[in-house]
Amino acid sequence: MLHRHLFAFTLTSTILAAGCGDDHKGSDATTHGNTHPGSSSGDDTAAETSGPETSGPTTSGATGESTGSTTAAIEPPAAPTGLTANILDGGVHVTWKDVADNEDNYILENKADGEADFSVVLEMPFDSVTYHDIDVKAGTAYTYRVKAINTGGESVSDEVTVQVP
Repeated sequence: MLHRHLFAFTLTSTILAAGCGDDHKGSDATTHGNTHPGSSSGDDTAAETSGPETSGPTTSGATGESTGSTTAAIEPPAAPTGLTANILDGGVHVTWKDVADNEDNYILENKADGEADFSVVLEMPFDSVTYHDIDVKAGTAYTYRVKAINTGGESVSDEVTVQVP
């Protein structure tokens, strides 16, 4: 599975400004404004642009029409599926299916029988699907879960419980 990062692109426009030439040096604003193409009076003080100048929404002209770009929100990754935990070589062997294609990492958590809150066992890179937890005590039941994480949020797997003999 390929790990994909989403990149935001910003469209930037360049505005070229031209100065008035020596062909009309009158001090009368109305006369001055009428010498430019498309101008009817000297009251035109706003410049028109062909594209957005910022990365967020902007408005242009008298209509208030949106001309800016927006960046789509990043969706949280899909939750891992098929979580299993088995006793193997003196520890708990945990496996799951990686069904996300946009996770940045995974966090494996567990809690011992009787504990209210989960604790982080390990943070693992994207596309991880297994971990062998040897930090367990004999005679204790542990509940495990896995979180898939990215900048859009997190998704949590189902929980699985295993008894360490």
